[in-house]
Amino acid sequence: MALTKIKEVDGYLKDETSGAVLSVDQNALDAYKRQRSQRNSIVSDINNIKQELGELKDMLSTIISSQKGN
Repeated sequence: MALTKIKEVDGYLKDETSGAVLSVDQNALDAYKRQRSQRNSIVSDINNIKQELGELKDMLSTIISSQKGN
């Protein structure tokens, strides 16, 4: 695989065999991974809140049902 630098573009190399343009910027990759991890953490937190809200709704329904029975 022969890689050549692309003129006036930092962080990318061109594979002369396939014509593919490859990103070789490690800082950009690390930043992407941090953002993806943070986004996954936020999604996980939202899903946990949804689950807990559902449990609270079930508990309130149970309490209301038991109050109507008295």
